[in-house]
Amino acid sequence: MRSKFFMAASLGALLSGGTSPVWAQSQQAQAVGLEEIVVTARKRAESLQDIPVSVTAFTADQIERAGFLDLEDISVQTTGFQFNNALSGSRPGRLFSNMRFRGIEGSEFSTLQTASLFIDGVFVLQGAQSVSLMDLERVEIIKGPQSAQFGRNSFAGAINYITKTPSLDEYIGKIQAEGATYDSYEVQASHEGPLVDGKLAYRVSGRLYKKGAMWTATDGGSMGKQSSKAISAQLYAKPSDSLELKARAYFQKDEDGQAAVAFLIGRLNDSCTGKTVTIDGQTLSPRLFLCGTVPSPGEPGAPKVSSNTSLVPSHPAFVNAGPDYLRNNLLNYPQVQGVPQMDGFGLEREMLRLSLTADYEFENGIMLSITGAYNDNSANDFRDWDMSDLPGLNQWFVTNPQAGDDISADVRLQSPGDERFRWMIGGNYYTQDFITSGNGGVYATACANFALAATEAGFCSAPGIFPVGLDANDYVEAISGYATVSYDITDQLTLDLEARYMNDERSTGGTFKKTYKQFLPRVSLAFKPTDDINIYGNFSRGQLPGVINANIIGCSSAAYTQPFIDPRTGQPSTSSECQQYVDALGDRATQFTPQQKLDAYEIGVKSNFADGRASLNLSVYSYKWKNQPFGTFVTIFRDDDGDLIPNANPNFFPVQAPGSSKTSGAEIEAMLLPADGWNVQANVTYNKNHFTEFQTVTASASETLGAAPNTAVSIRGNRASRFPKWSGNLASTYTTALNSNWDWFVRGDLVYFGKVTAGPTNLATMKSWMTVSTRIGVEREGLRVEFFVKNLFDTDRWAAGQEFTDFTIPYPPFDFTKNGIILVPQDKRQFGIRTNFEF
Repeated sequence: MRSKFFMAASLGALLSGGTSPVWAQSQQAQAVGLEEIVVTARKRAESLQDIPVSVTAFTADQIERAGFLDLEDISVQTTGFQFNNALSGSRPGRLFSNMRFRGIEGSEFSTLQTASLFIDGVFVLQGAQSVSLMDLERVEIIKGPQSAQFGRNSFAGAINYITKTPSLDEYIGKIQAEGATYDSYEVQASHEGPLVDGKLAYRVSGRLYKKGAMWTATDGGSMGKQSSKAISAQLYAKPSDSLELKARAYFQKDEDGQAAVAFLIGRLNDSCTGKTVTIDGQTLSPRLFLCGTVPSPGEPGAPKVSSNTSLVPSHPAFVNAGPDYLRNNLLNYPQVQGVPQMDGFGLEREMLRLSLTADYEFENGIMLSITGAYNDNSANDFRDWDMSDLPGLNQWFVTNPQAGDDISADVRLQSPGDERFRWMIGGNYYTQDFITSGNGGVYATACANFALAATEAGFCSAPGIFPVGLDANDYVEAISGYATVSYDITDQLTLDLEARYMNDERSTGGTFKKTYKQFLPRVSLAFKPTDDINIYGNFSRGQLPGVINANIIGCSSAAYTQPFIDPRTGQPSTSSECQQYVDALGDRATQFTPQQKLDAYEIGVKSNFADGRASLNLSVYSYKWKNQPFGTFVTIFRDDDGDLIPNANPNFFPVQAPGSSKTSGAEIEAMLLPADGWNVQANVTYNKNHFTEFQTVTASASETLGAAPNTAVSIRGNRASRFPKWSGNLASTYTTALNSNWDWFVRGDLVYFGKVTAGPTNLATMKSWMTVSTRIGVEREGLRVEFFVKNLFDTDRWAAGQEFTDFTIPYPPFDFTKNGIILVPQDKRQFGIRTNFEF
């Protein structure tokens, strides 16, 4: 508590010290108001304060002055939204894009994403955390189900990046450069202007980004390095006052090193054994795990930020196999065509986005809008799967290739926005091919000598390679129609009805297909007693397809002619592949789960006061999520050659089953101009959520809770992981004249992130954290120079954590029944300089 008080007091001292002259100046200054932000969250230009939906928006100027580099920077200053670049899901690094709105847990894969990033309304297939913020006019974070407007994967919310339109009559150039400690930098450059005056314009831009490694592994390798290169080109044509055309091409390449990660091994940090917990009326005896607070970095019991980063691992089995074993058998293993070829640890991704839009306004004011887009995203990831480099343990490594492309088309007609009755009608087509594995791609493990499996020494004398099938492929063809009607019942009361009907066909690539038909409504009612107060309420529904269990669909029902040792019983068995799923899952062994449904209720108040110098927005919500999928892993002996003799080695495969949960909460957003040149923003988020029907998602979680082997445990009443009960931020900027040509400014940012559970067992809790950052600089027309410090007090807490199966157990073979916690550290304190030059 004292450290939190010290941080808050220090920030207050910083800001009050920088702003003390303001109060005297304000008596003589002419009053100014808050900037009005216009958003297009409902495909129509509306004031942020008038729209009856909870939206947080940042303009290009706000993004630039805050020093935002990516989606995580945006998330910490947005109520009801949580995103972590380094651990968005359960795999460290920037491979997956798992976004969380209002406690609604997301997914790492495109099929199940509960929230998504869109660029100019076009869906982004993976890679959201690395997409550049250059070229943006505005960012809109839209909370609650947005399926009626955005369609796919906006089940709990959507983020829309709106790009800038090139100037038709003026040449504008801009260079932005930033350098910071730990060999980090970012450079952006853009130029735009007319090709045909008043008719045709261009914009070209590029970005170089590098985040240097802040940690060093025990074996000497660097951890945490990230780099991205991006280039974009845009043409904008306005051949007449009624017609506008925009074409945009964007290419990006990411090259990251081994992610900065630590792994807390539960069985080596056991504080659970001997205790009991009560969950859903069950008295359970957790074991071999940490019960209580996860120690922060540097505290007793905290794991070191380290993992294996060498292609010649230290385990004797890999040493004996030769220095090129991982390179020849893992990195060069063919699985997904077209993905980047890896030559070491880390991530490589290539992203291409093409879009074309046309807007035509008829003489009566009706607007016709057409958008077509093509996206291609391919990535590969090579990492230390067990995330530990402690001696004497098993070592696992994995590649995780994925390749996807999609094509979309959208056509809509809408009425003028200034009429009492307003309408919009449209249609959308979307098709996607996404190829990946739900449980990694190809594995290498040190302990895999099944011929000598009778002893640990024999079993761990030779490594093995285990390719996992491409069981999370996602082939989609979705056709939808949507419509909106708005009617001003009175000058103060407005009713909005929005709906989308979607026919969504899904396949994992085989002959099995499943079609989901979805009706996605939103109803809003807004009352404006004055021009400065907007009171609204809405109901919306989000829907997602169920999950296709490709492994169960593709299993063989033929019993084996020779027995294998069943890992669940330790006894010989001839059960078929399909029967093994039933033995492990019971009636949860289904080919697909039911369609997910999220019913969301929200009421809110948006207000401006103090002559436009202050705003206060409040929203309260309640959600019910039905058929929420949860994943588990099943160890199966397969028959790859069809001779009814099981493979010598088992494989483990993911499957999904349905559950349900509830969430509710409140959000406050406030902005104040206490005096000219002084801007203060404050946000607070409160969230309460719990499972109403849910079972442990992995065998390791079940056994950690003290369940019998291969027995699921109800965790009804437990809280979802990763989203805190309390979070918030405070930002304050002061600007005043330095002399007749220059202004100077100072800005402070405080971010608070409350304690969270590390996983659905709710046994381990991550400590809350608070960071303070500041920047000070000078500016004049066309030029700004600033110095900044990120994480001013060098807060040393885990930024995120996630329960994960412990793969370090060397013996007995393939024992995946123990649990641990993936931990990613907070970025260290960084000093830097930044400049913006316009010409």
